[in-house]
Formats: sequence, structure tokens, C-alpha cells
Amino acid sequence: MRYPARRLAGLLFALFLVPSALQGQARPEAQEREAFFDDIQAPNWLGTDIDHTPIKRQRGGSCWSFSTVAFFESEVLRTNEEVANELEEAREDLDLSEYYVVYWAYVEKAREYARRKGENARFTDGGLSHDVTWLVAEYGIVPEADFAVVEDYGAMRTELNAVLEAHEESGDWNEEAVVAEIREVLDRHLAPPPETITVAGQTMTPVEYATDYLGLDPEVYWEITSYTDMPFFGRGELDVPDNWWDFDGYYNLPLDDYMQTINQALDAGYPVVIDTDWGDKGASWNGAGLAVVHPDLLTDGVISQESRQVDFEEGRTTDDHLVLAVDHRVVDGQDWYLIKNSHGTSSGRRGYVWIRGDWMAMRVLAYMVHPDAIDDGLVERFGDDL
Repeated sequence: MRYPARRLAGLLFALFLVPSALQGQARPEAQEREAFFDDIQAPNWLGTDIDHTPIKRQRGGSCWSFSTVAFFESEVLRTNEEVANELEEAREDLDLSEYYVVYWAYVEKAREYARRKGENARFTDGGLSHDVTWLVAEYGIVPEADFAVVEDYGAMRTELNAVLEAHEESGDWNEEAVVAEIREVLDRHLAPPPETITVAGQTMTPVEYATDYLGLDPEVYWEITSYTDMPFFGRGELDVPDNWWDFDGYYNLPLDDYMQTINQALDAGYPVVIDTDWGDKGASWNGAGLAVVHPDLLTDGVISQESRQVDFEEGRTTDDHLVLAVDHRVVDGQDWYLIKNSHGTSSGRRGYVWIRGDWMAMRVLAYMVHPDAIDDGLVERFGDDL
């Protein structure tokens, strides 16, 4: 199936004109961009049947943690009626600590960096959803109230980098020494992670809180992609910089099935984490609060499996940002997806973004969802790769 580039004409149902993000700029390219977004109409509602927690604001490149932790919060609300009822009675939101996960990510990145002696290794603040599932399975998670929020993310990053630079100069890659020095920096800027927490009068470890109290099974989720450099209905590696430990467990679907699966999942009430491009000229995340594919970036005006692959291979689709999809609507034949972003409520549409079906087909590299949301027939076709 080929996905035609969407016309920029007005939709006929529950739509409104999007204000431009770049008013007052006089340069021709800015004027063109302003006109482009002014002509696009998108759904004007922000309501959704998928329970999710309030918008937050990330620091640094921690979107991967914010989006996937938000996914876990929604999963708890979807699956754990007892916890959901307790929160409702207390008039509280489930608020899990993103920086507890970030803490352990830096520890494991430092460990991997030392193992590789700094060669072909990355120590950035980026990451992907499988980092969170692995780290929560290994270290659990804690409520936001039990782990500090970093105030000066830039200073922390500078000190962390300095630790590794010192080891590169000395050539001393003792793994335990590197990890200990990294943890000393993290402990000062965040906090030493708690060994136990108290929730509802019960003392438990972070792993017990994640699995026993919240009922999470972090390792059950599927990350799904759609590219031709790995076999369809097989598993492989998505070759992007933030895949820092070379995770090769992505489930690969043809584009038709890839699109149908995310639509069915959201329609059935399952939240979905998406890994997406962010810097494309067809996106205005913090202004108009939407993302569509700019027609100038399409060959022959269509999106297909082949054009999706070419844009990825040639660097026009890049791994920039992870967000949480909490709704899918079809309006006048067009798919729209409501996105919970992590740039605070002053960005986009009170913190949300609408992305269109053409963007999902072309600029979303992968997404994570519970396998119960996937058609049984598709699951069976993976056979021994499950």
C-alpha cells in the first residue's frame, strides 16, 4: 500500500486553524513555514479514553525516560484496578521517577563504556524505550517523591563527561572504578537511589514496588519497526545512535501492518510509546503543536515502504525524540494521533501534539506496545523469533 501525501485543505469536522509558531519573522523561509502551518487544520480536542498522567517537563535529552515512564504509568492505570482506585480515592496522580531510571542508565552506560575501553561506545544522555524496560526489570522504579529531580542537568553532564575523559587520558578502564566515580557524581546531583521505599504503609524494594505493587512486567513489551534491512516477521537491530548497547530485539512488520497495529492498539485503549524524528521542516512541536510531512520532502508525492527506507538510510528520518501516543482519531479519512509530550504545558497545545498519519508512516522509526494489542495472526508469523 502507498500512503498519499495529505492535502493541506481544511477538514470538515471539529477542526480549527493552527496558529503559526513563527509570527513576525520576515525571512522568506520563515514566511513559507508560517503559511504552511496556517493552512493545516487538525483536531481541536485533547480528550482521550486512554488514561494518562499530567504533562511534565524533561531536562536534557531524557525524553526516552519521560515517555516510557509515562507509558508505564498509563499501563498501571490500564491494568491495575486496585492501584487506580486507591489513587482516585486519594485524588492523586501516579507519579513515577524518571530520573531514578536516568541514574541507572548512566551507571550502565559507564559500565559499557569501560568494557569497550571507550571504543565504539556512546555516553550521551539519549536512550530508547528498551533501556527503560531493562532498567526497571533490573533496578525497579520508585515514586517521584522518593527520588530527587535534577536541578542543573548541564552541570551534571559536564562532570560525568569529565570522569570518562580522565580515564581516556590515563588508559585505565577498570570497570568498577569507572562506575564508582560516575555514581559519586550522580549521587551529588541527584541522590543515592533508595534501597527500600514505603508505600501505603508497606516497606518494599524498588523492584517489588514495580512488579508486586504496581503489577508491571517490564520485559513483556514489544518494540515494533518497519524497515527492509531486516526480515519482515523477524527481529533485528535498529541502527540509530541512541541504541547504545546494540539492542537487536525490534519486531519488524511491513508498513501496512505497522500502521494497522498502532491504530488498533490505540483504538483498543493501549498507550503506545513512539520514537520519532523531530527536526523535520514539517514539524512544529512547540509552536503549532502538530507534525505532518512537508510535501517538498516527498518523492512523487507518496509514502511507501521503499521511500520510508530511503529516507531512513539517507538521514532524512532521524531518531530525535520519544513521546507517548494516547489517542487515535480518523477525521475526514485522515489519521491523527494525540501525543503527550514532555516539554511542559507551555509548548504545543497545552503540552500535547497532534501528528498526522503521513508523519506516523514516514517519520516514526518505531513504537512500543503491549503484545496483547497485536493481532494474533501477526504474532504467530514471528514463529521462532518470539
